[in-house]
Amino acid sequence: MTTKVMDQVALALVIAAAVIATPVAAVTVKATADIFLATQPDGAVVTGYFGSDAAPTAAPVAFTTTAGTSVTFSATGSTSVDANCFAGPDGGCYADESSFSPVPASGAYQGPASALVGVFAGAAVIDVKSVAATIDYSVAANRSLATYAPGLGQIFFIGDGLTDGGVVQQFAAPVGATRLFLAAADSIGASGGNPGSLSVDVTGATPVAGAVPEPASWALFLAGFGTIGMAARRRRVGVVAS
Repeated sequence: MTTKVMDQVALALVIAAAVIATPVAAVTVKATADIFLATQPDGAVVTGYFGSDAAPTAAPVAFTTTAGTSVTFSATGSTSVDANCFAGPDGGCYADESSFSPVPASGAYQGPASALVGVFAGAAVIDVKSVAATIDYSVAANRSLATYAPGLGQIFFIGDGLTDGGVVQQFAAPVGATRLFLAAADSIGASGGNPGSLSVDVTGATPVAGAVPEPASWALFLAGFGTIGMAARRRRVGVVAS
């Protein structure tokens, strides 16, 4: 191969390595997922003012991750907590969900309904409803921090994964974290029957069902090797023509 072709091969391999090193997991987070069921085993039930949710039907989307990892998100779509008013991943319709949950769940999440939210956890079962929030996400400025460091079991606001200025937010997996759970915010036990869903791309965590690069990543990967093939073919044609 010529130096030019070798350079193209090297570039394609760099692209492929980048894709493998930074996989993007694309998942769907249904509005029926209840974040208060995070870490709970099948058969577990959580109950609030408006009903009950049970695992695994209403379980949040689960991932594996590693303490110290910087996890990022990109979310689109919309959900509704009342089948009437819909909101995107940043949430809306109800500015603070806390008043719609009984104690102690009322103190576990202070923030807008329908927002994409998460919980980091270790291997142990955690009673998420009893872990008090440390940030009031009903305050707009608190939803736009560049970096977050939530504790184990704490429900944290994710939204669309960007600050108000469009900067990708970094969420640090805390010490002891091995798992991550995602859901759309609603009061405890009230997610059953909620319409809508969120499409979420996640880096730094792997879906428990098994991760594969998102279609865009595979396209980039294949495009790199396509470049190799095209370059080699052009070289071969040139040799025959001469």
